[in-house]
Amino acid sequence: MEPSKSSILILEDDESVGLALKEVLARAGHDVFLASRPDEANTVLSTHPNIEFLFCDCLLPQMTGLDFIKQARANYPSSRFKVVLMSGIYTDKQFIQESTQSTQALAFLKKPFEMEQVLKIVKKEDSPKKEESSARKLLYQMFANPTVTSRQKRKVIESIEEVSGFDLPFLYSLLVETKSSGYLNIYNADGSVSGISFCNGNIVGVDVDDKTTFLGEMLIQSGYATPKDVQAALRDKNNRRIGNYLIQNNQLSPHAFDLILMEQMNIRLVRTIVDQKIRVNFAAADVDMSNPSIDADTLSYYLHDWVASKISMNWLKSLYVMWSGNVIVKSPAFREDHPALSMSLVKSLDGFTVKLNNQMTLTQLLDVKGYNEIAVYKAIHFLLTKGLIVFAQRASFANPQEQLKVLKKIWAELDGKNGYEVVAHMETGTGGGSLESTLKDFLTLIGEQPQDPNSESALIWNNIKKAAEDAVATAKDSNKIDQFRQATQKTEAEAKLRATSLMEDVKKSLQFNQYAKALQSLAEVAKLNPQTQQMHLYSSWAKLGSMDVAKKQFVMKEVELELMQVPPDERYDTLFPFVIGLFNKAKGDMVAARKSFEKSVALDPSFIPARREISLLMAQNKKQDVFNVDLKQVVSGFFKKR
Repeated sequence: MEPSKSSILILEDDESVGLALKEVLARAGHDVFLASRPDEANTVLSTHPNIEFLFCDCLLPQMTGLDFIKQARANYPSSRFKVVLMSGIYTDKQFIQESTQSTQALAFLKKPFEMEQVLKIVKKEDSPKKEESSARKLLYQMFANPTVTSRQKRKVIESIEEVSGFDLPFLYSLLVETKSSGYLNIYNADGSVSGISFCNGNIVGVDVDDKTTFLGEMLIQSGYATPKDVQAALRDKNNRRIGNYLIQNNQLSPHAFDLILMEQMNIRLVRTIVDQKIRVNFAAADVDMSNPSIDADTLSYYLHDWVASKISMNWLKSLYVMWSGNVIVKSPAFREDHPALSMSLVKSLDGFTVKLNNQMTLTQLLDVKGYNEIAVYKAIHFLLTKGLIVFAQRASFANPQEQLKVLKKIWAELDGKNGYEVVAHMETGTGGGSLESTLKDFLTLIGEQPQDPNSESALIWNNIKKAAEDAVATAKDSNKIDQFRQATQKTEAEAKLRATSLMEDVKKSLQFNQYAKALQSLAEVAKLNPQTQQMHLYSSWAKLGSMDVAKKQFVMKEVELELMQVPPDERYDTLFPFVIGLFNKAKGDMVAARKSFEKSVALDPSFIPARREISLLMAQNKKQDVFNVDLKQVVSGFFKKR
């Protein structure tokens, strides 16, 4: 079968470039239209609504290429053309990034460019006429395909348009793994736009609306600068940047500052990982290498933190409904000494890598005694995004009891949800697509209808099937689904407000050492809004404060998991080093505890709990000094002249 051809419009006022482009594309079998002015291009668009690609020069007679694209999209809303920008003049990094963001361009070609680049952009795979899988579904099908090539991964990335913000860590990982160059543009529902720059598989730029720097706090926490040095830099009369000031005054090494700037990039990337649908567009382009940058090795550590701290359990449970019955196996990329296996999520599950040899499913792993559900889901997701494990064949239910267990879990996620929420849950788990294909894929997950119509399994199976079918029917009624959506958004907003109010009660309780009361409020916060800021830090504080010596080992493991779930952007105020100090104190490491408490005070001298802990440690040291002093010194001390 011959590959399908495209209808292409070239808007280029340089005759030689335009003709060369047209010749190459026409020779490849495409239908090509060439215009040298915007009015000529408008004529083509008005008479050929099936134009698939618009190659547009950025500098044109009458108007700029960017203005023409915006005008054309407004004038011809039914045209779904993809934009490829070209320029030999405007080639600086900022212009390329801003222009691809504003036009949602597929690629940016710097003149002169190779014609191979052009053919690669418009090349199409042979495709069957049946309904295509959604791009997001193809993204997660990689979890079951250990042999997918870099080229196939790039094609999936380039075809993705709408995803969840929780899909971004996987996208970032794939772009680095495939050594991609270009700009990933992210469009949020509130109108904000973020841009991530990649150069040959390195993240070299992160442009987000939130410009919070955390530089001073980072320098103090890392031990690279003292609070006094940071304050002096901030008061600099020459308005030098804080890093330049400290480097020029020999108070900070350039290498250390590069590490801080990398961490700042990490925090800005974290801010893009949100619990909402977003639109994305990857524009291939030549991007210059710059420092600091995030390479594949560094990204592994950041990826671990993002999965541990940012991705919600509800989302992970929805995603892995489709894989709960698949056997988990090691991929060809797996090796026993891989750094990912020594990271906290994986290490918290004793004997986890050995269990991967036992042909176990996710459902079976969740039943392993001593395994925390959160750690299992997040460790699995981390290793899958790193490509170290894959899902093999789907295992049929071993017995009716196993099917009942899975059905109960699925029903627990659906029970009480409205049609909008049920469809959203199903789309996350199946990868999306049409409502019909989503329903079909979802129903395959619950297995065959149980044979005994009066059994508990049959009752739950029928409940799930009815809820799914009713939700899909509701989704086809735009008025109903809008009502459900608004109701869901209202409920979520009220829950977040209530959670915020409860967090104030938690803070007051902890100030007065009322740990049981704080834990009770925190349990309610976790139900209302699991993503509440600093919840894991306050939870760790309360658990350490109320710890029963007999249960110390269990509580310490719980606190370790809580601390793993603290996002990077919550680690640079006074609370994080304070809680780390409490954790070190509970472990018996008083030196590390005092250092952490001192960092907490350095970040906020008015934070009384940290000052109190330092005083307690000092008093304890003095008491120990009295008991440890040599007996001769004590006796001779009585006879010293005063």
